[in-house]
Amino acid sequence: MKKFKLLLLLIVLALIGLGVWQNLSLFQTQHALRLNLGITEFHLEAGLGVLLLAFFLAGLLIAYFFSLFHRFKSRKTIRGLNEQLEAERKKAADLESRLGGKPQQEQSGTAAAGSAARQEQSSAGSEPGGEG
Repeated sequence: MKKFKLLLLLIVLALIGLGVWQNLSLFQTQHALRLNLGITEFHLEAGLGVLLLAFFLAGLLIAYFFSLFHRFKSRKTIRGLNEQLEAERKKAADLESRLGGKPQQEQSGTAAAGSAARQEQSSAGSEPGGEG
């Protein structure tokens, strides 16, 4: 798959290069770019290819800065979720250490009582007069 992507990229770049080469006179013609900001005025004379490249890079830069907000927000969310995960792991370790200190019979008795209570709740919900 990587070789296919590389081959496809090379074909696309070759087609772009061919288009630029066949229209080289278009990209080399000088164009004037004027920007009047009210306070000051900018004049730039450059080839169309240079102008296109400059605006393309400016667009990439703007897109990068807009994606920074999402990136920082995601990083903050991940940090919060990792802290929550660590807290839950500490709770689980604390509960396991509490269970580890009790005798084995008490643990199995507690588990049996818990399963009996669950059975009682599920059967109460399925009775004709029961809620649920």
